[in-house]
Amino acid sequence: MANPCTVVVTLEPLPGCADEVQTVVARELEEIRGAAGCEAYELYRAVDDTVWLIERWSSREDWQAHFDQPAIARLKRDLTPLLAAAATRREMYSPR
Repeated sequence: MANPCTVVVTLEPLPGCADEVQTVVARELEEIRGAAGCEAYELYRAVDDTVWLIERWSSREDWQAHFDQPAIARLKRDLTPLLAAAATRREMYSPR
């Protein structure tokens, strides 16, 4: 059995762009959640306007495969001009 993969993505919006970042991500959630192996894909906004995605995938392979989805291409295209820095990803696995 594959080891489930948890990923935390941090998005740092440019000043005044947090609402738009949240909107851009929210419109892609349904498609992303429908990807093979997606167990959870949740959007959060911190009090400092940082936007967080907390993802859980059945395996690392499923997580990697979701990067080929059209939704991810649209996110990269639409988020890039709204972010102060590149998105950061933390890939984690529970010890067995």
